[in-house]
Amino acid sequence: MGADHSQQSQSHTQHHGQDHGQKDSTPTLIGSVQRALRLLETMNAEGGVTAKRLARLTGIPLPTVYHLLRTLSHEGYVLREGGSFRLSDDLPLAS
Repeated sequence: MGADHSQQSQSHTQHHGQDHGQKDSTPTLIGSVQRALRLLETMNAEGGVTAKRLARLTGIPLPTVYHLLRTLSHEGYVLREGGSFRLSDDLPLAS
């Protein structure tokens, strides 16, 4: 999913001409944002899921998963319930 997803994102950006004036046709992508989005997408598909399972499903190293989850929790996107993590019922984007 990771490599295909990145290629789709690049293709989508290139197709819509949103490279913001870069002479190179490859957009600048921020890996940490891509990884955080991958976690959110996986939690959306899986519901409550452990950090270890998120690491296995996404291919993101477990320590990085924990760092991203901590940040996403702090910002209100993710809730921790026991040993599992899930998307918040009141996502900040929806308000």
